[in-house]
Amino acid sequence: MEWFKHWFNSKEYLKVYKHRDEKEAEELLELVLKNISIAENGNVLDLASGFGRHAILFAKRGFNVTAVDLSESLLSIAKDNAAAEGVNINFVHSDIRQFNPVVYYDLIVNLFTSIGYFEKDEENYFILRKVYDLLAQNGFFVLDYFNKNFVVKNLVAKTVEEIDDGTITQNRFIEGERIVKEITIDRKGKVNKFHESVRMFSSEELLNMIQKLGFNKLNVFGDFSGNPFELETSPRIIIIVNK
Repeated sequence: MEWFKHWFNSKEYLKVYKHRDEKEAEELLELVLKNISIAENGNVLDLASGFGRHAILFAKRGFNVTAVDLSESLLSIAKDNAAAEGVNINFVHSDIRQFNPVVYYDLIVNLFTSIGYFEKDEENYFILRKVYDLLAQNGFFVLDYFNKNFVVKNLVAKTVEEIDDGTITQNRFIEGERIVKEITIDRKGKVNKFHESVRMFSSEELLNMIQKLGFNKLNVFGDFSGNPFELETSPRIIIIVNK
């Protein structure tokens, strides 16, 4: 089984990634809206939406939002969060490779490094081609990925975090062109192990793939605050293009 199918649907996932905060999501939303122009009720697709942070913020701004994710667990949380915020979102449980809607979107976002999971580059490229095909003419695409150079330079090989009933140990290493994370969660002697493996695309590779599809490059940022992308020092690469 592909590692992400089990890991993202586990109850332990949110314990490891609980640091994803609303402030970052709001910063990214503002950055996106400053750099695109779509109708107030435009169709927005959050591809690999997780527990819905960004989808909910777009919906609160009046956009018609569809949120797609493979994890039933994360979608369940997202639905509860959307209900609590009083917004309507079309949540779809699907592998993004098999998602085939009958509408076109004015904006598609793929955030927090949500491609690169697949073993073959052709499959990762396929996601970008699907995005291009699903966009309306003059629609916008936002890709948020980690910056390979920054990750390699600042890799922390091991961290141990105390949680309420145990510890989370994360071992990180580079294996070829992939960054691998081995996660061990020990809860009072009950041990669960998980694994991540993500393709480390360089900024040049990402931009080449996107431009090869026919997108027009608009802006490239290095963090959620909108600072310019710097090859060695930016933690993220946020690419905004249009069709």
